[in-house]
Amino acid sequence: MNEKKERAIAALLTHPTKAKAAEAVGITVRTMHNYFDDPEFVSEYRKAFRNMVEDSTRQAQQSLQPAIAVLNEIANDKDKSASARIQAAKTIIECTLRLGEQVDIIQQLEELEREADE
Repeated sequence: MNEKKERAIAALLTHPTKAKAAEAVGITVRTMHNYFDDPEFVSEYRKAFRNMVEDSTRQAQQSLQPAIAVLNEIANDKDKSASARIQAAKTIIECTLRLGEQVDIIQQLEELEREADE
């Protein structure tokens, strides 16, 4: 893959639209759209996007425990308003339920993968 396509991938990851990414690279929007007809470009773009999402997920995971600790602190602080404590408690419950669902889904996928391998 040529350098312009590599720069296009980087621009796509840092600009809100294909048009702005194309402008940043110095190509036309039509050229940017044409790049998506190239299977190698699409594959590399997806890989780069996946890596970016994985990195962002790791950063969010590192913030999870401190964020929950703050919510717990608010929920248990008798000096806070009732509405603040209720909102903190509701947020904890919602997050806990979503995280539980995600763990269940991951376990089910792992089980299906094991069964498919057998």
